[in-house]
Amino acid sequence: MASEEDAIFVLPCDNREHNYEGLYSLMMSLKDLNREHLETEFAPILTVTAVPQVKRPAVEYFLGLTGSDDGKLFIGGSDKFIKGILELTDDSDDVIVEASYKTLVNLATQDSTCSRILNSENCSEIVVKNFEKILDPKYRHADLVCKFLSNLTRPEECARSVADIVKENRDKLKIIKFVTVLCTKDYNAKADLHYLAPVLANLSQIRHIRDEILTRDQWVIQRLLPFVNYMQSDIRRLGVVSCIKNCCFDDACHEWLLSDKVNILSFLLLPLAGPEEFDDDDMEKLPDEIQYLPADKTREPNPEIRRILLQAVLKLCATKEGRLFIKEKNTYIIIRELHKWESQRSNIPTIMNLIDILIGDEPEQGMENLHQVEIPEHLEEKFRKEDQEDEKEYLS
Repeated sequence: MASEEDAIFVLPCDNREHNYEGLYSLMMSLKDLNREHLETEFAPILTVTAVPQVKRPAVEYFLGLTGSDDGKLFIGGSDKFIKGILELTDDSDDVIVEASYKTLVNLATQDSTCSRILNSENCSEIVVKNFEKILDPKYRHADLVCKFLSNLTRPEECARSVADIVKENRDKLKIIKFVTVLCTKDYNAKADLHYLAPVLANLSQIRHIRDEILTRDQWVIQRLLPFVNYMQSDIRRLGVVSCIKNCCFDDACHEWLLSDKVNILSFLLLPLAGPEEFDDDDMEKLPDEIQYLPADKTREPNPEIRRILLQAVLKLCATKEGRLFIKEKNTYIIIRELHKWESQRSNIPTIMNLIDILIGDEPEQGMENLHQVEIPEHLEEKFRKEDQEDEKEYLS
């Protein structure tokens, strides 16, 4: 049975561009550092009112500490440190702002730190302010803000907290605005905004965010679909595909998604299709966009993205109507050829699950909706173990 726990989490982003080992080696081992003492020493420095000659090396020192997990946990365990670094993201010195955001990007790879940030008294202000920076087409550090929010929303409970803040501030923050920004070429001349896609993917774990993306009169998901083939950035493509896959959880939208108004199946199948030629009967059954592809047609090169595309098609097969439509569109021959070609063994079980549905008989009456079928606990455990064994076999 489908649940929001299945939703996609985008991998955390780290910034390790600078080598601070020399500075770090001058300090005592973290286990010997006294956080309270350092808070007393550094708190007055980590403010926009501090002297630039002092706060710049201070924030760069903290950035250096985030080069290790121990350092990230040490800094992330202090409300005062986090508050100071967040404050410096509004500094007038671009060097300080950049170092502060890179520090936050690294700190937010720790779930505990994400929770600490979102449990602070001013968490709503933090979230709103950072989203507004992304919406500002002239903000030069927008890419770092996107990376920070991507990591911050990676844990599901944190994505839920941020999604609730977005909902509470709909007058300032609308999902359709962020989709528009993501889909607007050169929206910000100083930032590529690729990491905005993982932010949307993480937030789309939450139902009310998906509802906004699936609003039928706003043309939102239709704007995202072309970026399934956006080859300029794996990050953007992965984020968009993950977001679309999450939207396929909602059975009530399947008929609309598969209709000509959205045409989601064509967008999901095109990256999985190769240059193979089929006879005319098979070809004519395929969606128009998948017919008569050129001889140099290549498949999606990223195996993780291929797997998510397959999972999205699987989700659309949950209802009888969806399965029948997908079968009628001759999806099987695309997945069959993909199976012959697929080199990533961990993707094979997903391909086989989809093939089983496409060539299998329809479930008996009362079990047509695969998302609503209740599987006895002992059978669910058995199937889970069998899947794990199959995957190990493919990986061996």
